[in-house]
Amino acid sequence: MKIYYHCEMCGIDIAVLDVEHVDEVKLGFNCLTSDERKDIIEVDDLRNTMHVKSLCDDCAERLGLNREESRIH
Repeated sequence: MKIYYHCEMCGIDIAVLDVEHVDEVKLGFNCLTSDERKDIIEVDDLRNTMHVKSLCDDCAERLGLNREESRIH
């Protein structure tokens, strides 16, 4: 399955993963509620693809979401 990550704000393509099996824990999907899954993840079984809304680094920075500062030390 190909997993496409797109920025929810600016629409750019962030990354594409090609996986044999979707491991929800490794991808962090297990932390999402069912409503969040509906909003963020779109699966196309016919094309064997998944589209995931995310934020690119530039948009995350514009929103003040700095990964380094948000990590727990």
